[in-house]
Amino acid sequence: MKLETLIAYLTDQTIIKGKKALQKLVYFCSEAGVPVYVNFRLHIYGPYSNEVAEELGEAITKDIVKIAPDGYSFSRGSSCDKYLARDREDIVANQEKIKKALDVFGKFMPKDLELYATIHFISTALNEAYGEIAEERVVREVYRAKGDKFSVQRIKDAYQDLLSWGWLA
Repeated sequence: MKLETLIAYLTDQTIIKGKKALQKLVYFCSEAGVPVYVNFRLHIYGPYSNEVAEELGEAITKDIVKIAPDGYSFSRGSSCDKYLARDREDIVANQEKIKKALDVFGKFMPKDLELYATIHFISTALNEAYGEIAEERVVREVYRAKGDKFSVQRIKDAYQDLLSWGWLA
């Protein structure tokens, strides 16, 4: 699926509350199995992709996405429908995966998306590198990455949310 199509569809479904939120929603769509070929790395605000940042700029230029009057949020632009129509088959093929991500994370504030995506990213990376990892290790690594931005209890609660929602193995 083309990244610009995913961005168009996300803004068609919900108002995106800033660049950080878009990054995390694309991350969760990718983790849900939407075949967008982007690389994420851990950054100051959690998983970050240069490709997503560049594609957002292109999407704004092409008016697929428009910046809201608040100068911060993103919504569908005037050419959004053209891209949605062009790639309708890809959208239909991936609609349930995108819905899975939006149903859980679509209404989250950017700071919460940062926390949940960071936990998911670190947990997934540790599991891939070392096999099954204890919750305490993930919490410790997330706390180390985020400093005191989130309390240990807040990280533990979010970790448990991700487990109960089926987002962590």
